[in-house]
Amino acid sequence: MKLIIHRGTHEIGGSCIELVSANSRILLDFGLPLVDSNNEQFDSKKIRGKSKDDLIETGVLPRIKGLYRDETPSFDAILLSHPHQDHYGLLSYANPRIPVYLSKGCRILVEVSHFFNQTGCELKNIETVEDGHSFKKGDFTITPFVVDHAGFDALGFLVECGGKKIYYSGDFRGHGRKSKLFFKMLRNPPENVDYLILEGTMIGRDEGQYGTEDGIETKLASLFKSENRLFFIACSSQNIDRIVSIYRACKESGRTFVIDPYTAYILDRLKEVSEKIPQATWGKTMKVFFVKSSHTDKLAGNKILYKYKSAKITYDEIREAGNRLVVKSSYYLRESFARRKLMPGSKLIYSMWEGYWDKEKDFWETNSVPFEMVHCSGHAYISELQAFAGALKPKWIIPNHTFSPEKYKEYFGRHRILQAKDGEAITL
Repeated sequence: MKLIIHRGTHEIGGSCIELVSANSRILLDFGLPLVDSNNEQFDSKKIRGKSKDDLIETGVLPRIKGLYRDETPSFDAILLSHPHQDHYGLLSYANPRIPVYLSKGCRILVEVSHFFNQTGCELKNIETVEDGHSFKKGDFTITPFVVDHAGFDALGFLVECGGKKIYYSGDFRGHGRKSKLFFKMLRNPPENVDYLILEGTMIGRDEGQYGTEDGIETKLASLFKSENRLFFIACSSQNIDRIVSIYRACKESGRTFVIDPYTAYILDRLKEVSEKIPQATWGKTMKVFFVKSSHTDKLAGNKILYKYKSAKITYDEIREAGNRLVVKSSYYLRESFARRKLMPGSKLIYSMWEGYWDKEKDFWETNSVPFEMVHCSGHAYISELQAFAGALKPKWIIPNHTFSPEKYKEYFGRHRILQAKDGEAITL
């Protein structure tokens, strides 16, 4: 069996890993890069309208025969670990005859992103998989494991072939709302793992500035109780753990969480996965503000918007009850609030990766809105990575999804490290 990491041996994002046996081929993720060749933020708009050959030539698409639409497919399956575009964002270029395997939650969020024209990835030939339920594709036996991650319903995969066992971690953590899955894996890991392909997003970063999802909820509830003002909160609508934390903090503090129709729609769709996910129609703890945007227009045009009419909140109601509200920020919403002069006296909670803050801060500073960072990472801290590797006891650790592969020897000294290069074929 051969392993080829087409992208990810020395960068975060653009994950794409191929496993090849005598008779079969599978792909683990097919993600959009996060950085370009100059290590600057990748602009996905620049690839629109470009041909497959152009994108291969510039290194955006990996050079993989038998994967693309204009070729005879030679892959048995593409496995998606979770619904972040750096793990699935190039899927639209793959031959649709190749079946795609993913979790139910991943399927829903990829469908949502396509529905709102955020991605060209339209799912057609798909199979949903379940935690711990093994299946075969050609020579490979594959077992998915649901993991704790900011990407909803994320998976790691155990792949067995020819007497070898490879565990692909995907992206994961041990401090989110599903941390019990992390500790369950530590207690009962797959046995006799030969190779652990291990993400290292947090390697090379300062662990001390990050906390836990429970800590986020506690901190938010404390802020909402202690400060008598309108709060805005910036977070991803697809970070369901964070949405739940905000909802619970609002419930604890007697506040109302105001979301936009886009977020309401995501929560509505995901109740198919879990009935515990908060819904806009549950009562006074959550309301929907019908902000004018392309997303709202899309929902109105498909006659979906009316579902949230009972939870609608107006400008006048927001103005009257401002100090009892927490409003989820979005571009159109914040611009609308600024025009109506609803900003004075408010405060922003920034609950996203701080690397995005540079694009946001000018608006809030211009409107004299103070801010506070309240965030924790969606990825495993170094101590969690070490505990994970210690539990699985692999013969080899292969660095992946990291800018610091050379540091693996420092942090995983008890394990043998196999540091690959992008595009290198390694015999396992």
